[in-house]
Order: sequence, then structure tokens, then C-alpha cells
Amino acid sequence: MLPTAKSEIKMHEVEAPRNIIVDCDAGIDDALALIILLANHTTKRLNVKAITCVNGNTKVSNVVKNVFRTLHVCDCTDIPVYRGAYSSLLDTSKETASECYHGSDGFGDIFTDDPDTSKLQEEHAVCALHRITSEEPGNISVICLGPLTNLAMAIKLYPEFMNNVKELFVMGGNSTAQGNITAQAEFNFYADPESVHIVLNSINKPLWLLPWESCLKTRITHEWRRDVLGKIDKPCVHMMNIIEDSRRSQVKKHFPYYTMCDAFLAGIVLIPHMAKNVVLWHADIELNGNKTRGQVVLDHLLSNKPNVNLIHSFDSEIFKELLLNAVNTFRSVTTVL
Repeated sequence: MLPTAKSEIKMHEVEAPRNIIVDCDAGIDDALALIILLANHTTKRLNVKAITCVNGNTKVSNVVKNVFRTLHVCDCTDIPVYRGAYSSLLDTSKETASECYHGSDGFGDIFTDDPDTSKLQEEHAVCALHRITSEEPGNISVICLGPLTNLAMAIKLYPEFMNNVKELFVMGGNSTAQGNITAQAEFNFYADPESVHIVLNSINKPLWLLPWESCLKTRITHEWRRDVLGKIDKPCVHMMNIIEDSRRSQVKKHFPYYTMCDAFLAGIVLIPHMAKNVVLWHADIELNGNKTRGQVVLDHLLSNKPNVNLIHSFDSEIFKELLLNAVNTFRSVTTVL
């Protein structure tokens, strides 16, 4: 029997997760997301069990460096970091516009030094995802800020992995075929659509999806970013000012508002009711289209069981307050970046 309507989720009844793993490709917006999550780790509102790195905005070796640089400015170097997939499942070796947007190193090509990465774990990220979630089955949420390669590999290597995960929060894809890397596809999903297909067709736990178009509904001005957030004397803000300034002219040219997609998802993780108009959908991804590879395909016929909670919008004012509270958690000290 076909369902007669899509169901809207009441986000005020949804609890924020307590234990998380962050899987990221550590570009500029990943860094802001990490700062938000690390601030709440510092105040013990949540527990960041691990950060896993994946190829995406930049090579995974750069992702590792960017994660450690962010951990250093947040004074959170106790969190274990794992290096993961160095390419997509189907590596077509294509250059992407993301390399230009975030710079070749993912952080705007500003830094000439290397951060201390001596605490990088030897265990592969995919193995760590399996091990950590199996140690506390049903108690750890995974926050996905980059391509889903690590997640897909964990699913294929460990059949029990998805049973052990509590839920997934994913920034990626689109809901109306609007893209940012191609005309029809969003970067994270376009970078490894086969992984997206594996995840969407294996999921048996809640998956909260924040797509590209929803991020464009931000109403946070660049002036607020510069004159309010940017004036706070914290090491993490200094780092964000430096790496964002390297992209400033390009950002303002394309985006009238401050658009930090991964950070928006981090806000929703912490304050679920920040998400608005959340609707159950069945989603898959186009793998073969000449012009539509990487595009999310929604089942408008409602003939399949829903597999994602699609977040159509969010409250920008809640995010601003959350972000200010997060950066003010950290000490005002001079830190070498």
C-alpha cells in the first residue's frame, strides 16, 4: 500500500545526541562545525569520541593537518584522530571546483607551517568507526561533513556497523536538483555518489539530511560575521578569520549571506529544533546521468519506504546565538596557528 502523505518531523521532540563521531573532509566550513562541536565537548554537553578524516575538499593528508590545527586552537588535542579513505570508491581522478573554493590545502593556502600531528592514530578511520560504535552499540551518532566514503566502506566491511550506529547526521546532496559543483549536484555527494548510494540503501537508523538548498536559506549577514563574530578575541576565531579572509572576495561574489553548511548541521545536532520543516522522504542518488550524476532523487510517488529526514530550512537566529556561545567557551589566549 502506498503512503498517502509525507510525514513532518516534530523536532522539538528530538533529543540531541550525547556521543558522536565526526567524519569530515576539513575545509573551511568543517572547521567552524568542529569548533561548535568541540566547544560543547569542552563543556561536557556532548562527547566527541573521535574525528575521522576523508578525502574531499582536499587530500586526506591535508584534512588530517586541518583537523589537528583546529584541535590545537580549541585546546582539544585529547580527541583521537584517524586517517581514512584517500579517494572515492570509483576514483575518476577528476579535478573539482572545491579545490579552488577552499584552496588546494582546504584552508585557503594561508599557512606555511605544519601543525603537530604526532597524535594521529595508526588505526584506519573505517576500522575505528566500526570498533568505536561496536563498543557502545546504539549509543553513538555519526556526523558526516564530507563525502561518505568512510561510511560506505564501513558498511561493506562490517555488516553489523549500521546496526551499531544510533543515527546519522549528513550534510550533502540536494532536494530540488540545485547544485554547487555541477548544475545539478552538491559537492559532498558528487565527490563519491557510489558511497551515497550504499549508505542510502543500507540505512536502518534515522538519517538527518541537510541539503544544499536548505543551507542557502541562511539569513546571517557577512557584516554580522565580520563585526560581531569576527571581533571576538579567541584563537579559534583568529584562525577562522585568517582562512575565511583568503576566500572572502569569492564568497561574497557568489553568496549574499554567510553560508557555512557543515556548521549549520553541527548546530542542528546540538539544537534539533533549530531545524525547520523536516519531512520524511525516500532518497537515492543518480549514478549514471551524463548531466545529473550525483543528484539526489526523491521518490515523489511515495512508493518506497522513507529513509531520510530531510531538513528543508533552519533558524538562523538560533545558529548565531549557538555560535557565539560556542566560541566564547574557549580561553582568550595567544596561540600559534
